[in-house]
Amino acid sequence: MDIENILRVIGAFLFMGFFLGFCIFIHELGHFLAAKWRGLHVVAFSLGFRKIWSKKIGGVEYRIGWLPFGGYVDLPQIDTTSIAKTEDGVELPPAKPFDRMVTAFSGPFFNILFGLILGCVVWIWGIPQDSPKMRSIVVDSIEKASPEYAAGLRENDAIVKINGNKFYCTWNDFVQKILFAVGKVDLEVERAGARQTVSYVPKENPNSPGSLKKENIAWPFFSPRIPITLFPEKDSPAEKAGVQDGDILLEINGAKVSSFEEFQYIIDLLEDHTVNLKLKRGENAVEIKGFKPVLNKDVPEDQKKIYLIGITYKVNPPLEIINIVKNFPAEKAGILPGDVVQKLNGTAVANIDDFRKLVAVQEDKPFTLTLKRGDKTYEVTLQSKHIQHFTIGVRMTVIDYPSPVEQFIRVIDLSYKSLRGIIYGVSQKAGLTQEGSTLKFSNLSGPIGLGRTIFISVYYGSFLLGIYFVVIISFALAIFNLMPLPVLDGGHMLLAGIEMTIRRPVPEIIVKTLTFLFVSLLIMLMVYVTFYDVMRFVPEKENNGTQGTPQAVIAAEKDVSKTQKTNSSAIVKTEETKDAGKTDNKADKAR
Repeated sequence: MDIENILRVIGAFLFMGFFLGFCIFIHELGHFLAAKWRGLHVVAFSLGFRKIWSKKIGGVEYRIGWLPFGGYVDLPQIDTTSIAKTEDGVELPPAKPFDRMVTAFSGPFFNILFGLILGCVVWIWGIPQDSPKMRSIVVDSIEKASPEYAAGLRENDAIVKINGNKFYCTWNDFVQKILFAVGKVDLEVERAGARQTVSYVPKENPNSPGSLKKENIAWPFFSPRIPITLFPEKDSPAEKAGVQDGDILLEINGAKVSSFEEFQYIIDLLEDHTVNLKLKRGENAVEIKGFKPVLNKDVPEDQKKIYLIGITYKVNPPLEIINIVKNFPAEKAGILPGDVVQKLNGTAVANIDDFRKLVAVQEDKPFTLTLKRGDKTYEVTLQSKHIQHFTIGVRMTVIDYPSPVEQFIRVIDLSYKSLRGIIYGVSQKAGLTQEGSTLKFSNLSGPIGLGRTIFISVYYGSFLLGIYFVVIISFALAIFNLMPLPVLDGGHMLLAGIEMTIRRPVPEIIVKTLTFLFVSLLIMLMVYVTFYDVMRFVPEKENNGTQGTPQAVIAAEKDVSKTQKTNSSAIVKTEETKDAGKTDNKADKAR
């Protein structure tokens, strides 16, 4: 690991530790300030558990614990099941219901306030979207052994409605509509000028992208054709030629492309030839001709030495070739679209990563490729061609600027849908309902999982993406604590509200029984969730070619950074992968 990576790891860890701790601190600070305001006795204010340091100031002991998984404010008057006493044994009057309600609410309120303030950073600077917003989604590829295919969905179908509703959203937002669906999903599609409805029940997808394989959720078995939207940089060849923000690429030098990777691939192969673009601008087609790419000087050192044979292929196994680049080794060797790669120098090729690594090791040395064409297997000998990276100076990342309120509403919506999905999933397995969901308690995330999400977003993404997830987590922490369950802030508020209504305390036996029950359930849930958080660190095993992911890309032979953004409710993680975190703008430039 080089010094730059070491510094990135250290920086991501510091970011994660600081902001996770601060989310807890701001929550407890809300309780503390409200308690002081309402005149309650405060014994201690602690960050973490198992005290290692403390100092008493103004009658309050401030503590730091060596277990940094939470914090607390010691407020003896809040507990209605026992006689409140000071640390010296002096008896205290119980807190009034209204004071208890205000104190309990203030913790989540401060988390919301913190999220709204920090959300302004996201609002001002923006975060990358995984795709442009679309009013229809064209199916680029679909797995035949899938519920969607069995229901009648086919390649080139244009999905225009989901469950009877039109949409205008990114690909990940569309995926969430499927993930959070209860029961069947209805897709209205356009095919050859006619419309029809495809109805199916989503099923767990073992080929979900990245680490989502372990979540066993209903990720779609089809990939979309993402519109390639261009944003020229100042004084770049593209800007000087007349490309404008939001132009959608239709063709480059007469060739249609279906992914960012393929577009970049063609740019690199142009070398010193001129670029001709056909674009969609609004409702009009625009042609821009006769400008040249320039050598990209910002390419990382490990990507400067690239060797290609001139093919593109589908992401999901088997490794089927879909296009042959003219004047490259693959064309000269007689390889054709539809051929399936099986071996390289006798070594089985299970997935895209295997193929890329094996080709890279050969550099410009001859090697033997074993392919399958129809029912026949054949071999060809060829050697890769060295290329350099070029750029026309466009950024393909669509930047979103959600307001703090929009971010808050989004977390509320995703949290509600997550919990609803889990309840329906459990109810279906218990035989209580026919409609179900693939969401389950194992998809929840605790402190370890949330910390991992923040680390990945900063290490593989950017500071701004990390801030975005801190905002989500702060909002989610508030929402979780406001649930009306004993031991949570919402439970304290509920009991205080009941006491204010009936004008007498809730019977002690009821409070103690409910508290014991829900503390036990919460501890079991935390142990369960933590187990699955830890399991997410365990590497995936090879699976004989089933490592492909049904994403909306046709992969070229070289590695380029993906622009999938993580969307997570922080209660159920709908996406939390290494690839999903790669949103650094430098990596998103079409070189």
